[in-house]
Amino acid sequence: MNDGLAWLDDELGRSGYALTMVKGITPEALAVHLGARPGTLIDPDTTPGALEFFHGPGSSKLPDWAMVGQAADGWAFALETPEAGHRDDRLASGRDLRARHTVVDILDTTMDPPNVTVTVGGETEWTLRENGTGHVEHPVSRRLVAEAGFLSYPHGIFHDDASEDTGIPHVYRILGDHYGLSVPRTAVTENRLPHVFTEPRTLLHAEAHCPACGETRMLPYGGGTEEPRLVCVYYKVRDIPGYPPQGCPGEVANAVRGEPNPKYENLRLTGIPQGS
Repeated sequence: MNDGLAWLDDELGRSGYALTMVKGITPEALAVHLGARPGTLIDPDTTPGALEFFHGPGSSKLPDWAMVGQAADGWAFALETPEAGHRDDRLASGRDLRARHTVVDILDTTMDPPNVTVTVGGETEWTLRENGTGHVEHPVSRRLVAEAGFLSYPHGIFHDDASEDTGIPHVYRILGDHYGLSVPRTAVTENRLPHVFTEPRTLLHAEAHCPACGETRMLPYGGGTEEPRLVCVYYKVRDIPGYPPQGCPGEVANAVRGEPNPKYENLRLTGIPQGS
């Protein structure tokens, strides 16, 4: 059965979520890209108490985690809280899925209309912001006008704000049709898919500025580092006046302080294996 994506707004939109869908990788590989240790997926069907642990009282004290699964046609997906994507370690080099894969991101904070971004080989192919898109010639945009009541303006295509229908289910339906996306509704809503912790177990802090440009914000290296090191926040900034060029070489390895993430101490309160 093809569940598509149209159901997402009805089932998940009330509480907010971040959905990452990546073509051509496994759910576990996606989990590792998001920060998980390899081999640490927790299957609720085989781990007693896992659902109560992740979704019950006290779950807010756990490290950030994702629920991951297989979508249609070779896509993997991960569901997280809206806040997870803003962690510094997600920005670090070695963690950038979008440079090498086709990625569809949906972010619904419940505070604003959902944001959708489609990235193909490092380039943005289609976006939705504030119920509108500037990608007017894209097939998804043309179908939104033809099928979903979106209106075409010189500067973009937008949903009619006067309508009681937000149009988001139509966006998800057409987006799913175009890219071949389908996320299993029952498995997601009943939380029956593998869960995995993605938050770093060691929090790294730089005790020095970037040696290349003097920037104070350094990001944990995201490639499964053998030794703690950080890279400059500008490592992938393109040539912009006043900023370092793309590939800023600044690294700090001998002035890094690491401390255990205290959230992982809460795992001792449950039957979840410590190796997870």
